[in-house]
Amino acid sequence: MESPPRAEDFGLQSEWDAAGGGDPAYHREQALESFQQAVLSLLLLAPGLILVSFPSIRWLGVFVLAGLVLFCGFMFFNLVSIGLGEIRRAKRLRDPALAAAAREYQAALACWRQTSPAQPEARPRMTPEQAEAIVREYAALLSTDDDGTRPMLRPASQLPYPKTDIQQAFKVVIPSVDAAHETTLKYAYAALAHFVPDEEFAWVDDAWRRRLDRGKRAPTRDERERERRLEKYEQQRSDEWQKLLKDIYTYAASAR
Repeated sequence: MESPPRAEDFGLQSEWDAAGGGDPAYHREQALESFQQAVLSLLLLAPGLILVSFPSIRWLGVFVLAGLVLFCGFMFFNLVSIGLGEIRRAKRLRDPALAAAAREYQAALACWRQTSPAQPEARPRMTPEQAEAIVREYAALLSTDDDGTRPMLRPASQLPYPKTDIQQAFKVVIPSVDAAHETTLKYAYAALAHFVPDEEFAWVDDAWRRRLDRGKRAPTRDERERERRLEKYEQQRSDEWQKLLKDIYTYAASAR
């Protein structure tokens, strides 16, 4: 079967440039929605703050609040990153030529989908018990701190199972959980975007450390090139996170 058209062949950075038919207003709306969700995510800190206010259970409140701070920080960071990415995308799409390319790519993709034979989706084969065990082990990994040098990015070798197995486990588990727990699982699923091949993590980690070591000193030419490469990679991870989140939301809606 012929492969689908690629966004890069149309001069786009990613398939998300074509979302909304190349209309910058669409991406500005998406950015605003992401920023609103980022602010709302901070409301999740309320239970911990309430518990801390009671002297008899203050230590319990401190532990709960610490966990909520990590989780809310994770959500806030990603949602703000998505919003900033959408703002940059809206600015790029002010270029009429790029907006036209986005529409051409969208039309080519729609044509490919119409002419390509539909492939039946494979049914999950693992049992609910196996899936729950995989999700629990993966969630436990997410709750652990890394060394603090590059939060939100980890080598794929840390994963307890292959990414495909973890994704399959989530799709087995999600249809049977309540709405509140489902939201948490969706964001955990999207966090797979931050587990990258070890060789990629190595150079990103090195570039991140060099960025921290440089401080406020003016960058050299080599440092500016490294910084551009790092920013491009961070944007790719943000796009992948957004794609996975959208995929799991679509799957959850269809599985209900």
